[in-house]
Amino acid sequence: MIFFNAARWRGATIAVALCGSLASCAALSPAPNLTADEKKALSANLNEKYKAYQDCMVGESDRFSHISSAPPSDIAKGAQAGCEAAFRGYHQAVTKQFTAFVSSAGQAEALSRADQHASDAKDRTWGHVIQRVLIQRQ
Repeated sequence: MIFFNAARWRGATIAVALCGSLASCAALSPAPNLTADEKKALSANLNEKYKAYQDCMVGESDRFSHISSAPPSDIAKGAQAGCEAAFRGYHQAVTKQFTAFVSSAGQAEALSRADQHASDAKDRTWGHVIQRVLIQRQ
């Protein structure tokens, strides 16, 4: 049973992230004019950082999943500790993506939304790690 189709999961989450960032930031003040290449570079950077974070969490959780006495939530916590740098890179990419589309008047709201989005992504990732560990133990 394949639980973790990372490519499909990443693609769906990134699509939601991009749509959410564009829709939420569009409601804020007028955005600076970004070229198509700048938008593409922001999107590519976000995708790259998200993939690095996901890959790190999978690798770190796999290192600990054989420890049957460790609860899956502890394994997720341990994986996060090992992937904190990757998460910070992802969080920075999310922040850059959200703030790039708003003027200086809307930066505070964009930062708040970026923080919430990154936090939600972390929570979803922890959930997937826990599921992954449980499936590996079956």
